[in-house]
Amino acid sequence: MPNTKNKIKSSSKLSSFKIVLLYAVVSAIYIYTSDYFLKIFVTNIELLTKLQTYKGFGFILITATLLYILVKKNIDTTTSSYQQIIDVKQISDNQLIKSQSEYMSLFNHSPLPMWLFDVETLQFLLVNNLACSIYGFTHEEYSSMTLKDIRPPEDISLMNEVLSACFKNEHYAPQNIVRHRKKNGEIIQVKVETTFVIFEEKKVILASAVNVSVEMDIQNKLMESNSKLQLASEIANLGYWTNDFIKSEIQWSDEVYKIFELNPQTFELTINNIKNCFHPDDQIEFNPNLNTNFEDKTIKESERRIITGSGNIKWILERINLIKDTNGKPIKLDGIVIDITKRKLHEQEISESNERFKIIAKATIEAIIDWDIKNDKVIWGEGFHTIFGYDLSEYNNNLWSNNIHPEDREKVLEDLNKILEDSTKEHFNAEFRFLKANGDVTYVQHKGILIRDANGKAIRGLAAMFDLTESLDKMRKIKSQNKALKDIAWTQSHIVRAPLANLQGFISLLKDNINSGVTDDKLIDYITDSALKLDEIIRDIVNKTRDIDDL
Repeated sequence: MPNTKNKIKSSSKLSSFKIVLLYAVVSAIYIYTSDYFLKIFVTNIELLTKLQTYKGFGFILITATLLYILVKKNIDTTTSSYQQIIDVKQISDNQLIKSQSEYMSLFNHSPLPMWLFDVETLQFLLVNNLACSIYGFTHEEYSSMTLKDIRPPEDISLMNEVLSACFKNEHYAPQNIVRHRKKNGEIIQVKVETTFVIFEEKKVILASAVNVSVEMDIQNKLMESNSKLQLASEIANLGYWTNDFIKSEIQWSDEVYKIFELNPQTFELTINNIKNCFHPDDQIEFNPNLNTNFEDKTIKESERRIITGSGNIKWILERINLIKDTNGKPIKLDGIVIDITKRKLHEQEISESNERFKIIAKATIEAIIDWDIKNDKVIWGEGFHTIFGYDLSEYNNNLWSNNIHPEDREKVLEDLNKILEDSTKEHFNAEFRFLKANGDVTYVQHKGILIRDANGKAIRGLAAMFDLTESLDKMRKIKSQNKALKDIAWTQSHIVRAPLANLQGFISLLKDNINSGVTDDKLIDYITDSALKLDEIIRDIVNKTRDIDDL
């Protein structure tokens, strides 16, 4: 519009100059030619004077007519130009009104909350409906608020620094994720876009915001999850690797390098280098024919030994996933590696321990019981076969309880349950009758110990059963032998002593009589009788001794 006005003014000035120039030229020509021809054709001074007067009136009439025509033409041109200006301005005003209406419609119906605020005071000049509904403030409340009122107090200083930088440099790109505060005090994360616009002939800032709180929460949870996953990988000694056949690229995670004890800066990831990291006996699994390796599966799992960069031998569990394209062609391998060295060593210790247990169970004269109380599984020692004759190839979880003598079973099981329920008890000892596989009754001694968890609950029981039948028989024999020996000893100390004392006395009398020359046949009879009694007693002792040997 200003350019059009300038053109019209310039054109008007040019037309006025033309009119004046044309008027001057025509006037000069008219005056000069009229005077020239009058002097040639009129010699009478009086007539010449009159003609010059008429010529003056003619000049006025002609120039007036000419001036009228020129001025009218100029006025028509100027009027037409100004009419164009008025028309253009009207169209422009209409377009401006329509544009403002459309802008306000877009502003009010924007899917994002939007604000217009003063650059200097930060006063809100205009807000859309969504800014009211989301943030909880009304239009009237916004009219008395500033940008600071929708920001947490602790963020104001940073906001002032950012706005100051924006005012100095309109191209400054501030941090566009900030915190906003709703009327109810809720803090949300928003992504803000700002731009400078002209509103009511004043430079202001237009701002819009997108609520990214959910997105930020998801990102934070994802980061936390990744962090936990990374920590879990480190705790579990779990690493991840890929082999992209299309790109011919192999990648290892940091944990894989840690497991293999290799430096990622110096170790080159090639198939041959990786193969050489494995124990020679396990390198045969590096088969270049993937179809042979995986057959009809896409996931393969194996346990293999590796030789680390430090020369240590480790066991790893490797789970490999084969990825194929739509045509069934292998394009990538994904795998995880877990350090299972501790588990393998533990399994080896358990295996060796079980072997030792089996050897001991075979060698011992006891029947060993290993009871997994938690899972109610029992390992029966070899003694249940060698001592009691049971076939252990057929598993019987109730072998022990079912073969306690019926008259003893209730009491033994009741005592066992009491011990199990009492967290202070660790031992269970009992003596009872037990049935052998052939139906014979044997008397056993049961000695057991209970293993409890932190809560005092019994989780495992270890016990040994001794067959006391033979021992009891021996004890009965020993008792009988002791009784017989006591009888022999009593006989020796009492019964043998009497005839022996008589013999000693009669022999002494006989010696005295011989010395004095006296002969007494009765003493000989007495000595003979005592000797016979002593012989009888000795025979009885010999018979008792034989009975002891037969026990």
